[in-house]
Amino acid sequence: MILTRIQEAALRYPDRTALQMKVGELYQKSSYRDLIVHIASASQAFSGQGIGRGDRVAILSENRPEWIIAYLSVVSLGAVVVPLDAQLTDKEVALLLANSGAKAACVSDACRQKLPRVNPLIVIAFDPGEGVSFQEMTTAHPVAAIPPAPAAGDLAAILYTSGTTGDPKGVMLSHGNLASNCASAIKLNIVFPSDNLLLLLPLHHTYPAMACMLLPLSLGATVTLLNSLKGPDIIACMQDTEVSVLIGVPQLLAALKRAIFDRIDQSPAHLRLIARLFLALSGFARRYFGIMIGKALFGKVQARFGPVFRLMASGGARLDPDVFTGLSNLGFMVIEAYGLTETSPASTFNPVGKQKAGSIGVPIPDVEVRIANPDEHGQGEIAIRGPNVMLGYFNKPGETAEVLRDNWFYTGDLGYRDHDGYFFITGRSKEMIVLATGKKIFPEELEKFYKQIPAIKEICLIQGERGLEAAVVPDFDYLRKMNLSNSRETIAFEIEDLAKDLPPYKRITGLKIFKDPLPVTRLGKLKRVTVRELYMTSGERAEKAVAEIDSSLLSSPLAKKLLQCIEPYSAKKNIVPDDNLELDLGLDSLARVELVVSIERTFGISLPESFGSEIFTVKDAVLKLQDLLATGAVKTGEQVRLSWAEILSQDPADEARETIRLEFGLIASAIRYTVKLLLTAIMRTYGRLTVSGVENLPATGAYIIAPNHLSLADVPSVSAALSWSTTSRIFSLGATEYFHGRFVSSVSRLFHVIPVDMDTRLYSALQLSAYVLRRGKILLVFPEGTRSRDGSIKEFKKGVGIIARELNIPIVPVAIRGTYEMLPSGRRFPKPGKVRVTFGKPVYPQARDYDGIVKAVYADIVAMLGKE
Repeated sequence: MILTRIQEAALRYPDRTALQMKVGELYQKSSYRDLIVHIASASQAFSGQGIGRGDRVAILSENRPEWIIAYLSVVSLGAVVVPLDAQLTDKEVALLLANSGAKAACVSDACRQKLPRVNPLIVIAFDPGEGVSFQEMTTAHPVAAIPPAPAAGDLAAILYTSGTTGDPKGVMLSHGNLASNCASAIKLNIVFPSDNLLLLLPLHHTYPAMACMLLPLSLGATVTLLNSLKGPDIIACMQDTEVSVLIGVPQLLAALKRAIFDRIDQSPAHLRLIARLFLALSGFARRYFGIMIGKALFGKVQARFGPVFRLMASGGARLDPDVFTGLSNLGFMVIEAYGLTETSPASTFNPVGKQKAGSIGVPIPDVEVRIANPDEHGQGEIAIRGPNVMLGYFNKPGETAEVLRDNWFYTGDLGYRDHDGYFFITGRSKEMIVLATGKKIFPEELEKFYKQIPAIKEICLIQGERGLEAAVVPDFDYLRKMNLSNSRETIAFEIEDLAKDLPPYKRITGLKIFKDPLPVTRLGKLKRVTVRELYMTSGERAEKAVAEIDSSLLSSPLAKKLLQCIEPYSAKKNIVPDDNLELDLGLDSLARVELVVSIERTFGISLPESFGSEIFTVKDAVLKLQDLLATGAVKTGEQVRLSWAEILSQDPADEARETIRLEFGLIASAIRYTVKLLLTAIMRTYGRLTVSGVENLPATGAYIIAPNHLSLADVPSVSAALSWSTTSRIFSLGATEYFHGRFVSSVSRLFHVIPVDMDTRLYSALQLSAYVLRRGKILLVFPEGTRSRDGSIKEFKKGVGIIARELNIPIVPVAIRGTYEMLPSGRRFPKPGKVRVTFGKPVYPQARDYDGIVKAVYADIVAMLGKE
């Protein structure tokens, strides 16, 4: 049994440090001799409190040496330990105490208030205060003899895995379960008596309890406790105590890898190049020859983790193959194990030196694993058999029978076994998304694919009304760095572009942006049910109480004036510093332009055109404005909002005007005319273009052509539908990302493209648009802003209405059909199609406001599309 192994380790290494934890500036240490005395004394004291074999004793505390001693003393007595999450609510604690029938509870001062006052519990206090002093229990009657080991089949622990808010489900693990799993882990030869393991994860989970408590103490190794997940604290502790093994979860290892690679990316160019070459060399040597040379190549990186550090272990969830590969190439030994609370927990292990990235490995000694009921592709449910499998669920024979069948435990994880005997997980059967079409999706796999997008920090796929939908938390640091203020449009476009080669059912059809992190468990797993509930109720964060946020930043005179500028553009009341301008206040790109102009007039300063893209929150705006004002005199005056009429009446700056040309010479005109003839020929033959309503175009003067936007073939289609005399006058708006660089910029000038950046240069693009219209030209604008992802028409933005009203010019609505089928987003080459372009009757501004103009154009296009 476990306690027998620990006693044997204490006999071999009585003076070796068993447990250590930093308290203040010093590490408090307990030797193995001390540990055995404390366990034996506490066990006797528990017995004196009336705790006997089979009685349940809960532990509700953060990690600390007393937690470990209490656990071991309870199970040594033959009583049953019930570890509880220190972050549970009062109601959840009361529910689990009642469900388990706990007779006593060991509690820290931080968790004491969560205990129910009416429950007749024996309270064992880890800290001074109300209840029986645990310190006195371990020292008042020092004895060195632990009670005889309980039988292998006796219940040792009840662990609650889920359902704490409703119908709790407690996993019953026997002494034999724990002892067998520990014995199997010892046979793997990955942890040795000389090791020092860092305990970061909460001990109420079986994985850290086995890996950081039962296993190392059975061997005579040292356990170092640290109640912090901050990078500097972890590194300092590892260096101070000479940690050799880090037990973590995928989220932690991913954070470590990201921090290291970020430092590499921030290095000078020549150092980045050397690092990349070393990584490639290390990966090649490891993959093809099984040689780990990364430790020698990245000595400085290794040194940060301490002089004897040798191993990172991951469990609790699936490790991203990229994280495994990145850390391995840096020279770290990374191992991954798989199991569940119901299997004590380990069941498979990726063998040292023979790891397969993305695999959960092969069965550990004395455990069998198989794929139950495999389909034609060899995929089925992972089932486990062995002495590590639980006794069942506490007081739940029905639920136990569902998962324990013919001595096999059915995990609910779906996966397959490769020809080398390695197992791979593809998803959870309960999390599998079955679309209305019958197609099955494993969200974890697809989420990893979409997380390639740098603008996405977190993503959770759900089954929505329109198919596969996504809850996304943007990486605001990346967006800020790239001067991208419109997170929703940026991410939607990148998702569309990335998914171009995926089957249609794997493409995201709905997207909601969240500001705050998505809810996860303590081990970093997404709480998918909770995410789906949040998604269905709102795409934004829940409203925070104003009292929870430090609003002192908004009390200064500057901030109050700035709020007066912001308030007209937001329907939200009680604006607070961390409000996101886009997600919380609803400011789109045009509203940002208006805000910038309002700030300029209010404060009497000239802001850089990039100001609107550099601010994401109200706090950003205040701090940025403070910095700018600190560099020059501030003019005071009455707040006056600059109208769009004033903005559009101003000529654009010289730099902006240089990006376009109003007239061309003979050679340039000949090139333009030749391209026009070529496009017309292609669209008339390959696209079978038909045109109607050309007679609706105004005979003279400036006007706007506003089509729906389906494809990159839309501009050629409109150009081919018109005469050369009309086409030669057209200027069109084009995304800056497609028209940067010396050569491409020259091409854009040749073909009358006005480059527009919705984040940093929208102001200039609007002024350029007005500039060419005032000179009698024609402006081609797609009011949707971006191409349709599914072929349907989307909401129009009001920019086209602003230009039309302030310049008093008409808009010609244009309905385009067939280009989506011909050249949908993601397709590289068009296929033969049947394209139709219909020009509607001009819409004049008259007495309409901006939105009214846009709605009229939208209604006309919808009507034209609906006629055929």
